[in-house]
Amino acid sequence: MDQDNEKEFSIGWTITIATIICVVLWVGGMFLTQWYADNHFEFNSSEGNKYALFGDSFGSVNALISAFAFAGVIVAIVIQRNELRLQRKDLELQREEFKTQNETLHLQRFENTFFNMLSLQQEIVNNLYFKQINKENIVEDAPDPSQGRLVKEVIVDKIIQGRELFRFSFDEIIHHFKLENGEKKNVGGMRRFLHFKGLESYDDSYTPSYFDHYFRHLYTIIKFVDKSNFLSFEEKYKYTTMVRATLSRYELVWLYYNGLSLVGKQKFKKLIEKYSLLKNIREDLLTLSKENANIITTKGYDLQLLFDNGYSGTDYNFWLTAADNDNEKYYIGAFYKGDNLEEARRIVSEWDTFYNNTLR
Repeated sequence: MDQDNEKEFSIGWTITIATIICVVLWVGGMFLTQWYADNHFEFNSSEGNKYALFGDSFGSVNALISAFAFAGVIVAIVIQRNELRLQRKDLELQREEFKTQNETLHLQRFENTFFNMLSLQQEIVNNLYFKQINKENIVEDAPDPSQGRLVKEVIVDKIIQGRELFRFSFDEIIHHFKLENGEKKNVGGMRRFLHFKGLESYDDSYTPSYFDHYFRHLYTIIKFVDKSNFLSFEEKYKYTTMVRATLSRYELVWLYYNGLSLVGKQKFKKLIEKYSLLKNIREDLLTLSKENANIITTKGYDLQLLFDNGYSGTDYNFWLTAADNDNEKYYIGAFYKGDNLEEARRIVSEWDTFYNNTLR
């Protein structure tokens, strides 16, 4: 029996029982009054009919019935009060249900937008395109066999598409620039460019512009999750983990340097640290930028010093800090989370000791 049937059952039986009691009292009172009149009153003709007197005495029963009627009103009030209380409970349950439905709709809209954005991000990656024109020498037979073989210069187009462009641009694309002494230099990839020109020249290079749309949209996805206030931090972290899972190893390398760039430090860096977006980065794929290379060379050391002390010889340790308000370095939260933060603090402490005792 459901709750509504229980209500009907309770109210119906209450009314029935109250009616039966009133009828029994009325009939019983009538007979009781008649019996009492027959046995205790003496009548004569001058005094009138004894049943007329009986009718007058029945007013006491009317008073009794009126009292029970008043009691019935009280019962009705109690029943109505209970009904109102049950209605309030029903309304509360409805509000809770509406709240749950509203939260579900919020989540459905969020996930629909989120996964559409994630899909668009992958389209942006797939549509990355770069064409490099190279000159190559090929050897072929001369028209005149007596001339032997000839070396011929040809133009070869090298097309790089999709995710491969992240690796190619960091390791191979030729960068042209001038050194401080005015000497022109050509190096392969952003890796070598940062080594000779430093992170301060990152924004001056044309290579990061290949990924402008990519980084703007990636930032928009993370910001969208971060601003969804109906989600808990753990839920937000879960969704940003899905984003991080789509990033290749060289995407993480580019994200690392983009976050330290002038634009990245203003917007993206805090979100990278908040959601540990660099958690899976391979530090050995980073370069050693000019700023950090100079720290070593001015002390008369080379990279072997770092290798001998168990370090990767890249920018990783130079730009890692346990202070969450340092805008020039990455807070350890960008790479570590939860219990691993203590391990990260130990790594930073060991590096600081090595740096202060050896390189400072």
